[in-house]
Amino acid sequence: MKKLKDRWNDVEFTTTLQKEIESLHYKNVTDLKDIDLAGIHLGNKIKLLEHSSLSKSKLYNVNLSYSFIDVDAHESVWELSNFTKAKLNRSVLSKSIIKQCNFQQAKLVFKADDTVFEDCSFVGAKIGIGTYGYEYGGRRTKFYNCDFTDAQFVRVEFRASRFYNCNFTNTAFVACDFRGVKMEGCFLPKLSQFSDMDIPDYIEE
Repeated sequence: MKKLKDRWNDVEFTTTLQKEIESLHYKNVTDLKDIDLAGIHLGNKIKLLEHSSLSKSKLYNVNLSYSFIDVDAHESVWELSNFTKAKLNRSVLSKSIIKQCNFQQAKLVFKADDTVFEDCSFVGAKIGIGTYGYEYGGRRTKFYNCDFTDAQFVRVEFRASRFYNCNFTNTAFVACDFRGVKMEGCFLPKLSQFSDMDIPDYIEE
């Protein structure tokens, strides 16, 4: 992981990706395909690229594993991209479409109102982990065929959201706001997987 992050301080390496890096500036349209950006740090005060953004971005088969993403990403379309062990730090993902992406063991603090996740892996991910009450999450968010095995939802809100055909094996739900949440065709969690929160009434054992 250290080598992945250190390479972004190597001028020779970053020069080979100059076009891709420039596309991440907030004034430009980010449309990336088949590129390795593992370990990159995207934020508004980063020396590599000040004022970066993923707003309205299109990512296809992009490797962003071990990355740190602290920028706006609303109205985006991400497909077949890798966010393994990435950190999304208070990123806005609202009104986006996320398909076949890998968020395994990622730390996800995002706002995803009206976003659709389809065929994504959240195995071992930490979703929320807010400090002050319910932080981020999403309203009217939809998850289709997603795997949440061993994932953690902590102090996060997903009001009026929908989970279709999802796997919740060993998923932990801690102090979340799940009012109006529906789980249809899912491998449902058990009562013992919820703590310090109101449990949806269709969870029976």
